[in-house]
Amino acid sequence: MLAIDRRNDIMEQIRQEGSVRVTDLSAKYDVTEETIRRDLEKLENEGRVTRTYGGAVLNKGTKEDLSINIRETFNQEGKNRIARKICELIHDGDSLMLDASTSTMFVARHLKDKRGITVITNSLRVPVELASVSDAEIIVAGGTFRPNSLSMIGSRTTDMLDGYFVDKAILGCKSFDPSTGTYEPHEMEAEIKKRMRRNAQMVILAADYTKFNQKSFIRTIESKEINIVVTDRKLPEETELLLEKQNISLYYA
Repeated sequence: MLAIDRRNDIMEQIRQEGSVRVTDLSAKYDVTEETIRRDLEKLENEGRVTRTYGGAVLNKGTKEDLSINIRETFNQEGKNRIARKICELIHDGDSLMLDASTSTMFVARHLKDKRGITVITNSLRVPVELASVSDAEIIVAGGTFRPNSLSMIGSRTTDMLDGYFVDKAILGCKSFDPSTGTYEPHEMEAEIKKRMRRNAQMVILAADYTKFNQKSFIRTIESKEINIVVTDRKLPEETELLLEKQNISLYYA
């Protein structure tokens, strides 16, 4: 196994279990404990974990804002399943707003069979994913470039979004508390999502299982403003009932 694949595998285990131990990982991957310590040191330097005596725990800081290149390595299988399910809810000719989350980037990869769609986005990755779709109209909301998310932000971006009204806004999130709403660590990214929600007839939230029952720094969209949630793992019954009570349709991918 390559080092990068091992680190991604370790990261997935930490996200599922909350913590790991060096001795356990050394035995699991048949490498030295020093190799595992170097893996955990690199993950800590990337802001993904916090090392502890003998292991590491997930970094759940409310203001944690990892780069898109790191975030897109998380739970790729689940995000692909979510993206395929969301594309089943999109029809030929739909107008869409997609934010700059990794979840919507996966959605863009599966939109290539849709005909006559219009996509408005502040992401620079989404247009690249859709470049081969000859009859899709792609509109990029300009503004100030934000390298961490490869997106455009700022007042010029939000002003441009306010000039449109679309069928569906497809949004990701840093975290989702079903009782209150979605959360983001970055204020301007949060504002982009608010404007997309305001300018769409329907909101579809792409949220893999790791996003649930957590909060981040800035509350973005209230739960009552969300129409559909698509996730990749079975939720607790109380969470399902809470979503149902708020008239949110839940789809499993």
